[in-house]
Amino acid sequence: MNIKSLLKNFTKLLLMGAVLFVICSAISRQAVKCVSAKADNVCQADIARSMFAQADEQAKSESPGYLLVGSACVKAAVPPLAITPKILSVIVGDSQGYENESDSPKTIVEYEVEQSDTLAGLAAKFSISADTIIWANNLAKGALLKPGQKLIIPPVTGTVHYAVAGDTIAKIAQNYQAKAENIVAFNGLSGENDVFIGDVLIVPDGKILPPVIVKKPSAGSSNAVSRNANPAAAGLTAMPDNYFLCPVGAACKKTQGAHFRNAVDLTAGYCGAPVYAAASGTVVKAKSGGWNGGAGSNITISHMGGTVITHYYHLQSIGVAQGQEVKKGDVIGAMGSTGKSTGCHLHFETIGAANPFVK
Repeated sequence: MNIKSLLKNFTKLLLMGAVLFVICSAISRQAVKCVSAKADNVCQADIARSMFAQADEQAKSESPGYLLVGSACVKAAVPPLAITPKILSVIVGDSQGYENESDSPKTIVEYEVEQSDTLAGLAAKFSISADTIIWANNLAKGALLKPGQKLIIPPVTGTVHYAVAGDTIAKIAQNYQAKAENIVAFNGLSGENDVFIGDVLIVPDGKILPPVIVKKPSAGSSNAVSRNANPAAAGLTAMPDNYFLCPVGAACKKTQGAHFRNAVDLTAGYCGAPVYAAASGTVVKAKSGGWNGGAGSNITISHMGGTVITHYYHLQSIGVAQGQEVKKGDVIGAMGSTGKSTGCHLHFETIGAANPFVK
């Protein structure tokens, strides 16, 4: 074989080697990419699963759930809404009979007298003293009850106090021969200064003292004046017919008629409806959240220098603050179902003046 033929064969071998080298290199790079991609997918899937686990652990009760889609995707999943009769009642705003429910041991109950009821029998039925019922309803000793008569029944033996301007827990405790710390604890107050005009306070083991005799020097005579008188029963201020605006707007639907403390339940027909200031005045209390004696989130407004008070209970939200001046028709909050309530509505009461929406 001559040299020329050898060179030719050698060149062919070199070319074949080069081609094989290129092919092997390409295959190798593709294999590396595949391995890398697979590792990356595994990694992404692991991250996704980790995110899913963390989100599920940190989710609040009202948060949506999470689903792992494929191997590397997290998706929010909202469970289907089931409307139960209770939820439906909240949507409709039916609060009929809520004042007659005794679902809390610390709630005043409004009771309708039956044919055979007596003071002693009711005292035994509600595990309180007969005097407690007498004091709460301004009854005479040994009073005979009439079927259909409405009574308020305090949750424990003691008295009910309606806070007025200048009241302090220490003063209230002294007047009823009770303990200030017991009043604070039973009513869920934040302290002895947590008392506002128009508040209804339960005074455990409190007693109504004999009337204090106040002499009139000019006439030389005397009148018996109770220092524990209920301001709501002391007389009503004469008000112009258009003084109060319906606090739920023009709809002004009544869901329950007159009940405890000159109050009425009103609705605008849906949860979250605006609640308006019934008249111009000063916000003396704005409490958001909590039971608050069954009132839930609530607002108290003082009118006419404190001679008239309006209360707004069971609010979903509050849009005013203590000390704020409001004008008649200002939006002060939203209708809700907080506290002792079986549906979205507004418990509206007036102290010191007739409630025009009771009729």
